[in-house]
Amino acid sequence: MLRPVRLTVLAATVLLAAHSAHATSTLEAIGAPTGGNPLTARVLSHSSAATYFNPSLLPEATPKLEVGLYGLASQGSIRLHARSPYGLDVPTSVYATNRPFYTTDGIPLRPLATAELPNPRGDTDESSNALYAAIGLVRPLAGKALVFGLHVFLPVRGFLDQKSFFVDEREQFFSNQLHFERLGDRLNVSSITFGLGSMLSEWISVGAGIDIAILTESRVAVYIPEATDQSIALLAPDIHTNSKFKPYFAATLHPHARGSVVATVHLPFVNETNGQNDLRFWNKPRDQNSVLQTYTISQGYEPLRIALGGSLAGRRCADGSVPWEIGIQLLGERWSQYRDRQGERPLDAWSDTLGVTVGGRLLWRDRYLTADLGHVPSPVPDQTGRTNYVDNSRLVGSLGVEGPVKFLGRDLEAGLSLFGAYFLPREVTKDPFAQNPVVDEFPDDAVDLTTNLPADGALGLQTNNPGYPGWKSTGYMVGAGFTFRIAR
Repeated sequence: MLRPVRLTVLAATVLLAAHSAHATSTLEAIGAPTGGNPLTARVLSHSSAATYFNPSLLPEATPKLEVGLYGLASQGSIRLHARSPYGLDVPTSVYATNRPFYTTDGIPLRPLATAELPNPRGDTDESSNALYAAIGLVRPLAGKALVFGLHVFLPVRGFLDQKSFFVDEREQFFSNQLHFERLGDRLNVSSITFGLGSMLSEWISVGAGIDIAILTESRVAVYIPEATDQSIALLAPDIHTNSKFKPYFAATLHPHARGSVVATVHLPFVNETNGQNDLRFWNKPRDQNSVLQTYTISQGYEPLRIALGGSLAGRRCADGSVPWEIGIQLLGERWSQYRDRQGERPLDAWSDTLGVTVGGRLLWRDRYLTADLGHVPSPVPDQTGRTNYVDNSRLVGSLGVEGPVKFLGRDLEAGLSLFGAYFLPREVTKDPFAQNPVVDEFPDDAVDLTTNLPADGALGLQTNNPGYPGWKSTGYMVGAGFTFRIAR
């Protein structure tokens, strides 16, 4: 065993990390930030946003350069149920017990006494305000036979925001609060997408695109000459940046001139950091001087998404404009394969979901008025057991107007869109008979090391799980965007 003092140690820590600094989770949450009908963009998009949502619509989009700003504010509220400290709190006698305790999945757990937690258990009010810049381009390369699309959506104040937390009793060592699982850092990521669309005939168009992820691989060797003095550390980093491409596909059928049927497929993706620390000690035998520490951090998981939809438009006017158009979009998402921020599968499996959104646009004078309304179901089952994945189904809607404007004597097109989402209130109560119940962090069979008798205060359930005995959650998001379009 290593002695804790008067010992010179050579400790080399090697960190291997593959980190992706990019995802499209923001677009999936708020819809298309440019153009009308942001929530039915897979069916009704006529702007550069079709590059990501449905590139097979690019041949029907007017060639334009787009520049815009989008602001988003979100507010989430988690109100914990009151709990009695008597009998539920972990007492200080836990420190005198005979061994570490284990969860049902075999992970060792040494809880802190409730009175000595770094942060007290408390309600959560999560609010964020983000400003994004949007740049888009639609450009024919060979008429409607081949059209190029570009769509870039970037947070103005940062390229990536990543925050991790645990969804069970392990969060006692950190914030000791609950957090919304599918919000927060998922709303502060960038998106860079390219797409090509082709009208093969009057009745079918196809498209494909790539979502570009920027990957950074880091190898950092850390030399600590004296283990008892952690203030001295020498680093030798090796950092490499690469890119990764996420493909997606789309097709649009035109059974007749005024109607369409669309289908899109976006493959699953997650921003994942896989790390390994190799600790080497100076005075250990060669076959014992290496201790491997491994970890996984994941962010912005997006499931397999398959959309089906259709649209119907009015008879075209003499100038080629469409007086009205309506559409419906069905979006299936395979959340049953979800991995959380530690790369772990939920103990209680999530469900696949099917969201429904309807939208339309109406020509009024020389401007289009747009509106969407939809329901986004939550894939998270009631959290009656050990885990605390906080998530709510949402009602979403949008309003917009777009049309020609004069700016500095030049004819342009501008669009204004408003977005809103309401988190349907949800209440959770823990169930002692759940399939994966809350862990008893001070088991009844714990033994006092001094007396060799049953530990004082161990009978019954003692837990520092911040979600026990339950909570109620709700919230909202509001957004507004303004876009200028210049004909190319």
